[in-house]
Formats: sequence, structure tokens, C-alpha cells
Amino acid sequence: MKLILLFLTFVVSSSIIPIQVTYKINEKSRLFITGATNINSFQCFCNDKFQSSILSAEVNSTTNRIQFNKATLFLKTELISCKNKMMNKDLHKALKADVYPFIKIDLINAFPVEKDPLTGLNTWHHYHVNANLTIAGVTKPVLLSVEINKLSPHLFRFISSKDIFMSDFNVKPRTPFNIIKMNDLVVINFDMTVIIQ
Repeated sequence: MKLILLFLTFVVSSSIIPIQVTYKINEKSRLFITGATNINSFQCFCNDKFQSSILSAEVNSTTNRIQFNKATLFLKTELISCKNKMMNKDLHKALKADVYPFIKIDLINAFPVEKDPLTGLNTWHHYHVNANLTIAGVTKPVLLSVEINKLSPHLFRFISSKDIFMSDFNVKPRTPFNIIKMNDLVVINFDMTVIIQ
């Protein structure tokens, strides 16, 4: 009987709060890929200008766990620039940009590593985020480690990086005359400021 009462108390106290917000990614945000070849390292930046989007989710007020219903980030493949015309052309071809014009990140859920709620200003909070990453038409589940800082009631900063193997997405980077060989491992980096409108 005590166990049933304890369970009912938990269910009643665990409030699920639906949220729907419009957000805009600040133009100063950075989303870039770092990698290496047998000669040197490189960085490729996403020069996409993001439009305002809607995020729909449910938040558990007890655990601070977030279940996303609609939260997808689209990155235009042809706007990824390595500041080298030949490398850009090869990368876009390897990513099959003509067939799959977007890299997609679908957020599934997020949960805090610490118990502290995301309420205090100018304090970093560590979250784990489950997502699906789609590159060149291939979708793989990924776990992102995300640092979040609430800069103001309507302004948030998100920092994360994720190692991926291009071969997992059937991407085989081409290089001129096969002299320069690109490593299979690359790192996707996010440093994004998001305005909640």
C-alpha cells in the first residue's frame, strides 16, 4: 500500500508542461566542421542564415527532462564553406548536395546531468541530448553533450561538439588525384546563440 501511495504521489507531482516557442538563431552563431588530412587540418563553416522556427516540446517539471515534438535544424549543404573552391566542390559532391540539399538534426529528447533547473542567469548547465543526424540521406542516432548558458530570459547560448565518422554516412570525400587523403573522423562543432521570440 505504501508503494502505491508513493507512486501516486510521484505521478501527481510530476507535471508535464507543453511548450511551443518561436526562436531565431543569432547570425553571430558558429556551426563548423573540423578535420584533418595527411597534410594539414581544416575547418569548414556553415554560412547558412537561419529563419525563425517553431519549437514544440513537453517539459517534465520534476526531472527537467524535455521531450521534443517538433525541433529540427536544417543546414544547407551547399553553404558549407572550407574557404577553398576546389575543396568546397569536392565536399559538396561527397555529401551529395544535389540530391540531399540539407543536413538535418532532429532533436528527440534532452535531460540535465545536474539536478539544478535551467533558471539562473549566466550559469552553465550540462545536458545530454538524443538526436537523429541525417547526412547525405543516411540517418544515425547521436548523443550530444551540450553546455547551455541562460544569458537573459530570452537569450540562450548552446555549445557542443560531436565526433563522427563520415563512412558511417556512406560519405567518401574526394581529393584531387588522390594525393591528399582526408581522415574519416571529423568533428561537428556548435556555438550558437538562440533568441526566444
